[in-house]
Amino acid sequence: MELATAPRRAFAWACAGLLAAAAFPVAAETYPSKPVRVIVGMPPGGATDVLARILSEKMAPALGQPFVVDNKPGAGGILGTDALAKAAPDGYTISLILSGAVLGNQFVYSKLPYNPNTEISYVYQAVDAAVVLVADAKLPFRTAKEFADYIQANPGKLKYGSYSTGSYGHVAMAYLDERVKSRMTHVPYKGEPPLLQDMLGGHVDVAFGSVANTQPHVQSGKLRYLGVTGPRRMSALPDVPTLVEQGLDDAPFRLFGWAGFIAPAGTPKPVVDRLAAEASKALQDPEVQKRVRGLGFEPVTDSTPEKTLTRYQQDLPVWKQLIEVSGAKVQ
Repeated sequence: MELATAPRRAFAWACAGLLAAAAFPVAAETYPSKPVRVIVGMPPGGATDVLARILSEKMAPALGQPFVVDNKPGAGGILGTDALAKAAPDGYTISLILSGAVLGNQFVYSKLPYNPNTEISYVYQAVDAAVVLVADAKLPFRTAKEFADYIQANPGKLKYGSYSTGSYGHVAMAYLDERVKSRMTHVPYKGEPPLLQDMLGGHVDVAFGSVANTQPHVQSGKLRYLGVTGPRRMSALPDVPTLVEQGLDDAPFRLFGWAGFIAPAGTPKPVVDRLAAEASKALQDPEVQKRVRGLGFEPVTDSTPEKTLTRYQQDLPVWKQLIEVSGAKVQ
């Protein structure tokens, strides 16, 4: 996929926003005057879904209208993002996405039904989203380094799961698999809950996942934390070392994912700015911060549409390289 330069994209989006604002002057002034649909491209119960519900619950009273979460799982977030991209650009359909859904999918899939560089407005990065590497507690390794050594010495023995094809949990593990030539088997799922259900049943050995959904099973002794991604430890799991600390310091393991709000391209800028402002206010609430950190996310209180777009543009080449190296491709 040939991508336009960042300045050209920014100019095109600015023009689209101005045209949309002219087309929807009343909507921008009175927004919102009816319920807002929040699409989540993952099943109910996952960390992304719970985050969307926490923020929707807080933002709805401030904006005076219900925020209705609409789960559209499937194809690594493609179904939900496609529904968002094709919705009317009036602010009444937005989406809470994991960054991989807009970053990784364009390189994993040979063809997408939408263009994340021209058909989406980036509204607000809500959280930094490190993930944890977890394993069946019965397996004979206790750290990420021991896991890497084990799969290198036992090629083809283990299965790893991911919450969707092309997700970070897929491509990062595929990258490690290629690095140590371990020939693990990839088992993709439609969301994190079914993945963890199969892990507990012994059908999958290791996976990347969220704190919210893995912690109860770690506490019960069925799963074990091996490490966390990103450049620093999670506040929710201060005793779990990063992969970087354990010698897995390649760029993919330093990567922080993120989650945030997007809207259809051409959504009036006053509407986008209003949504961003209310998201920021919601994330400054101490109770919201507590609940968000309980999911293993770090709240971002000072994001803006411009900062979110910049973050997307900065992460784009990292994801491109990661997927090229991992070989994670879907025709």
